[in-house]
This record gives sequence, C-alpha cells and structure tokens, in this order.
Amino acid sequence: MTGIVFFGTADRDRVVAFYRNRLDFSVWLEQPDCTILRYDTLLVGFCERDRAETDGVVTVVYDTEAAVDERYAALEDVAEDPPSVNEPYEIYNFFGTDPDGRAFEVQTFRHDIDPP
Repeated sequence: MTGIVFFGTADRDRVVAFYRNRLDFSVWLEQPDCTILRYDTLLVGFCERDRAETDGVVTVVYDTEAAVDERYAALEDVAEDPPSVNEPYEIYNFFGTDPDGRAFEVQTFRHDIDPP
C-alpha cells in the first residue's frame, strides 16, 4: 500500500521538469491534467490548476551526507542555505524552493532507520 501527495500548479510542465531534472524523480503516471512523479517510495502529483498550492514540504531522503552535498551542488541556485547538521532531528539537510515557490528539503538521517 502506498499514498500520493498532490499539489495544484499553474505551470505543470516547468514544475515537473524541475523535479525530474533537478531532484531525480521519474514519471510514474500521466493523467489528463496531472503528472504523478516517483522518487523511490515517494509519490507526488502535480495537477494543472489556476494557482499553485505551495503549503507543505516535499522531502527527498538520500543515504549519505555526501549524496546530500552532491544534490546541493546541483541545486545551489534554488537552495536557501548550504547543508548543515540539524541536531534535534539527527539529520543533515538543506531547504530550497521549486519553480512554484513550494519548499523542498534534501536530507539524510544521521542515525540508523528501518527502511520504509
């Protein structure tokens, strides 16, 4: 069983291209006005609407800090700050903004976790 998070977007092609080209998502399913993208077990749908829904954060989890650093190097132009350690959550992460103004996060856990 899985789930999908959907967001409205006023510029579906641009937003889908951003997640595919900059955050390594792939197209999972095309629908008449929605594209559902997949990154590992994360499914995110972007549906053409009159305005962008930007509440929430799309978080992509990598296995290592080095992988987070590599993704930061590719996304530095849209990142808020360089990656850093977030002690309370025991993660290494950074935040950025997609073309709609929606927040995304790239992170790795600094402790062992059970895979989803």
